[in-house]
Amino acid sequence: MNPGYTFLSVSTAQPGRLDDLIRLAAGPSEKMEGKVPGMLARQVSVDRTRNTVAVWVTFDEKRSLYDWLESDQGKADHGEGEDMTSVIATFEMFDLTPMSQRF
Repeated sequence: MNPGYTFLSVSTAQPGRLDDLIRLAAGPSEKMEGKVPGMLARQVSVDRTRNTVAVWVTFDEKRSLYDWLESDQGKADHGEGEDMTSVIATFEMFDLTPMSQRF
């Protein structure tokens, strides 16, 4: 399977909520492991100095992620209903096309 799509998000935490943000950000991709056909790699990284969490997940194609997110299981695993505003101060999301990679 070749990588064709990477989801990237970069979030900052509300004051004192970085550990909660780490848990919240890591959950969806951890729950996708073994369930989402086409998921190739994932990483959750933390920069404590900047109070920031970055998540990237690479798939064979964009449709693999978005089809999963539209399913009932995908919605449940993605954290629908969690109180994100008390944890997340800023959030940026990127839909990326891999140009160079090594797994």
